[in-house]
Amino acid sequence: MKQHIHYYRFIALPHEIKKAHNIRSKMRLDCIQYAGDYSGLSPLVNHKKQMFVYKTPARDFVSADSKRITEWSLTKSSMNITSLYNEDMDYPELFYGYPNGNRKLNNGSENLFYPYRSDAYLFMSDKEVEDLEMLILPEQRNIISSWYQMLIDGELDEEIKQLRADCKPFYEYGYSNL
Repeated sequence: MKQHIHYYRFIALPHEIKKAHNIRSKMRLDCIQYAGDYSGLSPLVNHKKQMFVYKTPARDFVSADSKRITEWSLTKSSMNITSLYNEDMDYPELFYGYPNGNRKLNNGSENLFYPYRSDAYLFMSDKEVEDLEMLILPEQRNIISSWYQMLIDGELDEEIKQLRADCKPFYEYGYSNL
């Protein structure tokens, strides 16, 4: 299955970097690296050219069937970008998700992720979800379960290794140890 995959890495920045950039939220995850040219995340970029999301407990607004477990969602500006679903608790650091498929948000505003509603996301994380790698698979939402199983089985390991090697900094925070 040959598919173009895009890669983004989000982390909880160290305290000294947050302080230097006037970032106060403990739940904020900033994009520090990327590989690919995916435009579907552009609504997450602020006027400083930083891309970030907030790690939000999903229990407040996500209803999922018993097979899909979600503890966290990625949000920004009161918009749920995606939930982090896990169907195999033997791999608690692996998740999948997808953009909100509704044309309008609950508040009536346009959903900026609607044009990308057929895309799929895979995630690899540390235990605290403070270092989150995101793989974006355009037009693959309908078969995300297959991609998720391929991630679990290690079938994407070589592609992930290459994406990590091809990474560029997303935003220069002024520190080289990120």
